Amino acid sequence: MEDTFDRAAKLATLMLDKQVTMYDIAMIMHSMKMARISSSRTLDDNYVDGINYLAFAAQFSQAEEQVKVALEEDIATMARKFAPVRPAMPNPQPVATTMPTPEPKSE
Repeated sequence: MEDTFDRAAKLATLMLDKQVTMYDIAMIMHSMKMARISSSRTLDDNYVDGINYLAFAAQFSQAEEQVKVALEEDIATMARKFAPVRPAMPNPQPVATTMPTPEPKSE
């Protein structure tokens, strides 16, 4: 079943020129079932299918979150790996914070 959602998401992405995920497809299918329920309230199959589409959406949302976290970690790792190495800056000399006391003038 996951393969079907994956194919549907890829097709929708191509058709809409916008990223569509398996989660999005599951929620769209759930919306279709809700629309059918509004005109066929006594057909149990619509309720069962709607529940199943929500279960798929929950499963896909968790998978998407795991991918997102892994991707962010991979990007951070690559950024550290490929960041330019900057030469170490020499320690700056301390700056005097008080004014020197002037020498008394000899007459």
